[in-house]
Amino acid sequence: MATYQIEDKALGPTEPARFVSPGDTSYDADLERAYAAKVRPLCQCRTDVALPLYIARRNGSLVLARMPGTGALHDPECDHFDAPRELNGLGAVEGRAVKEGEDGITELSLGFPLKRGPARAAPEALTSDKPSLKSNGQKLSMRGLLHVLWDQAQLTRWHPRMAGKRDWFVVRRELLKAADGCVAKRDNLAHRLFIPERWSDREKDAIARRQHETLGPVRMSRDAMMIVIGEVKEIKPGMRGERIVLRHLGNWSLSLDPEMTTRFYKRFEVELALWDAHGDKGRLIIAASFALNKAGYADICEVALMPVTETWLPYESAAEFGLVNQAVHEQRHFVKGMRVDLSRDVPIASLLLKDTLPPCAVHVHCATGEEDYDAARALVMTVPGVAHAEWVPGTSLPSTAISGHGA
Repeated sequence: MATYQIEDKALGPTEPARFVSPGDTSYDADLERAYAAKVRPLCQCRTDVALPLYIARRNGSLVLARMPGTGALHDPECDHFDAPRELNGLGAVEGRAVKEGEDGITELSLGFPLKRGPARAAPEALTSDKPSLKSNGQKLSMRGLLHVLWDQAQLTRWHPRMAGKRDWFVVRRELLKAADGCVAKRDNLAHRLFIPERWSDREKDAIARRQHETLGPVRMSRDAMMIVIGEVKEIKPGMRGERIVLRHLGNWSLSLDPEMTTRFYKRFEVELALWDAHGDKGRLIIAASFALNKAGYADICEVALMPVTETWLPYESAAEFGLVNQAVHEQRHFVKGMRVDLSRDVPIASLLLKDTLPPCAVHVHCATGEEDYDAARALVMTVPGVAHAEWVPGTSLPSTAISGHGA
């Protein structure tokens, strides 16, 4: 179990520094005192280096979070460990579009509006297969925001004890907790986020009231916009364009006009094909900004889709679907790499196995024959601090680190 050292000034003038763990009966009280005294607990996952953490209040509770840029320094088995950012798209936005402060607040720069403005031909997310890297990491696209939130909510992490315990209730709770620690457009991101509650017939009236309150900003102003994150249940024809129906929201849907519908199917051809291919073994997550029309229903503005497995782990190809499910089946400890705003022709590590020594970055085999891609992929496979392995569908995952590849 994780252990943290809290300095004596947080516990009282006569109390020595002591070690606390989440299972202790006094743990919450100790955190409250440390938070009030502005003390930074020290993570004890390693004894050879000081690893201070900060305490932040998120979604009504106190949480411990690693200091910016220290994730790779923690022990791989520590909850605060993170993959080297150079392995995936998070490194391209860290310190620019995503700025982690030592006060526990993460400032996000969004590349899309949260206020209705002049009409546009179509959202940027629907006009290009490479919607993101024009910003060079300075601003997040809708996909980038979804990936960053998923990572900050630790929904990209997996260990065997999570089996059977990750459902929509947990996913929603962790996303809201992560959003509560973020600021975008000078506002707490959680205030602009609508994530539907898990449906219950017994609580339908209470859920409807809470939903009504959450949608207050867009109900009170037609210029205001919010961001919805949910699981797609179905996409069906409407009188004009398509309607995207979300699970837990049977009486509420997102609307696409005819022109956006055409662009939507073209832009998200891969994501929709993966969702269709994997049936009840996969899910499709949507993130979209929306405003309410005169009838009181939601019109999509910017949108992103993200396929996830049954265990809510993201994937972006048939090969990655097989890799992630194999890692879960083999009861491995790992972190899923996120593309964020990198285009598909930029290589990333698909997984980082935490149960090897040192941690091992797993790259899905991809023989493109394109010199630029192959050179970029070779460079990613030299990122120091971890071992590297190439995985071919149908082969085993590495059980020990591979020497000579960046270890």
